[in-house]
Amino acid sequence: MYYYLYIRPEWEKDTVSALNIRIRTDFSAKAGEDLMARITEITKIPFCPMDTPVFTDEQGEIPYEVKKGEAEMSFIYREYYRPLRDTKGEVCVSYRVTPRIQPEGYRSSPYFDLVAEKGGVNGSGTTFLLHIPDMDRKFDFSLSWDLSGLPEGCRAVWTRGCGDVSRENTDGTDVLFSAYMVGKVHAVEQGVAGFYWFDDLPFDAEKGAEQITMLFGYMSTMFHDKGGDYRVFTRHNHFPGGGGTAFPRSYIYAYGEGDNVMIEELQSLLAHEMVHNWPTMNDTPAGAGTWYVEGSAEYYSTIVPLEMGICSLQKTAEVINEKAGSYYTNPCKDLSNLELGKLYWEDRRCQRLPYSRGIIYLSNLDAEIRRKTGGAHNLLDIEVELLKLDNPTAEDFLRIGGEIAGFDLRPGYEKMCAGGMMIPDPEAFGGQFTVTPCKVRINNAQHRADTELLDEETDGYVWSVKE
Repeated sequence: MYYYLYIRPEWEKDTVSALNIRIRTDFSAKAGEDLMARITEITKIPFCPMDTPVFTDEQGEIPYEVKKGEAEMSFIYREYYRPLRDTKGEVCVSYRVTPRIQPEGYRSSPYFDLVAEKGGVNGSGTTFLLHIPDMDRKFDFSLSWDLSGLPEGCRAVWTRGCGDVSRENTDGTDVLFSAYMVGKVHAVEQGVAGFYWFDDLPFDAEKGAEQITMLFGYMSTMFHDKGGDYRVFTRHNHFPGGGGTAFPRSYIYAYGEGDNVMIEELQSLLAHEMVHNWPTMNDTPAGAGTWYVEGSAEYYSTIVPLEMGICSLQKTAEVINEKAGSYYTNPCKDLSNLELGKLYWEDRRCQRLPYSRGIIYLSNLDAEIRRKTGGAHNLLDIEVELLKLDNPTAEDFLRIGGEIAGFDLRPGYEKMCAGGMMIPDPEAFGGQFTVTPCKVRINNAQHRADTELLDEETDGYVWSVKE
C-alpha cells in the first residue's frame, strides 16, 4: 500500500499563508466504510482551518459523509470520511489549509498546531494532514514539496529528511506525529543533527547547534541508539514563555515573545526533549506511564550535562530545585497518577506533576539500586532493557527492575503512584548534594512560566552542593 503526500505552500506578507495538500493512495473502501480520517482536536488544539476536501478515483468525484469518532484517551478527537459508493482504483484527496491563528491570551502546549511567523510555518502533521484510518497499517510513503510559489532560497524540512523524501514501511503515527517546516529556513547541520529556524534568534545558533550535537552523541551511546538523523525545529511564540514538544527523532523548540534565552536554559530544554527519543511506557489509561516518560526526561536532562562537564554542580543544584522542588509546591501532589491523567488537559497543574514526581522517584530508585548492588547496577540498566520491548508497561518496569536491582520495586512504585509526600534520597543525583527540609509556599499557577504563590505553606526540600 502507498500514501503519497504533495504539499504546495502559498506566500503572502513575508510568510507561508496556506498549504495546498494532495494525497494519493491505493487504500480503498466500500460504501459506508472509513476511507480517510483527520484529528479534529488534540490536547485542545484544533485542526487548521480547512477548505472542504475533494475525493476522486477512477470513476470521478467520490461523494462522502463525515462521521465523528469517540474520544481517544480523553484528549484526541477524530472524524472519518466515508464514501457513499465503493471506491475504484487510486484515491486522491485534495484540500487547502491555512495556519492556525492562536486566540488572544493563548499559552500553547504542546506545539502541535501549524503556526506562521515571519519567514514561514511549522507544526506537526496532526493538525493539517488527513490520514488512512488504520494508524498501524504499514505503507510506502513519499513527501513531495512544490516551492515554486515561494521566494528564491526557501526550503522544506520534515523530521525524517530535507526536501522530497521517500520511506518504506511507514505508518500513520510516523507521518502525523512528526514536524514539518517550510519557508525561509535557516539551518546549522552537523553530522546527524540539524537545527532549523526562521528570522533572528535570541541566542547564538551555532552554540545551540553545538549543544545539540554534543548531547545527542552522548545520549545516543548511553541509550544504545540504533542510528538515524535528529532535528530541532525552532518557532517564535506570539506570547511570553517557551518550551518544547518531542517527536520521534525530532522536536519543536519554542521561545517566547521578548524572551532573553540563555544557552544554559536552552541546553536544559534540549536535553529534556532529546531524552524522549528513548524511554517510553504505555500510558493507557492516561497517567499509567507519564511519570516514567517525563520523569526519565527530567532526570537524565539533569544528570547527563553534569556527567559531561557542561553543567556545574551549582547550576545542577539550581536545576534540581526547579524540577524536583516544584513537586512540593504543587497543590495537586496528593492526587494519584491516574487521577492526574484524567485532568491533564483540564488543569495544567496536574499536567506538570508527573515531571516532578517522576524525577524524585527515579532519582531515589537509582540511588537505592546503586546502594543495594554495591554500584554494580543503576537505573539506566533498567531503562536500556525496557528499550528492547515494544511498548513496555509499568509491569515490565517492575519485573525487569526487580531482576536487575535484586529487590521488589512494587512497594515504592505503588506508593509513588498513589500520591502523597515523597522524601528525597540524600544519595540521589550522584550523592553530590545536601538535601535540607524546609517550608515552601504553594504555587497555584496554571502555567509553568508563571508564579501564583498562596499564603499556605507546606513541607518541602532544598538541594545544595555538598561542601
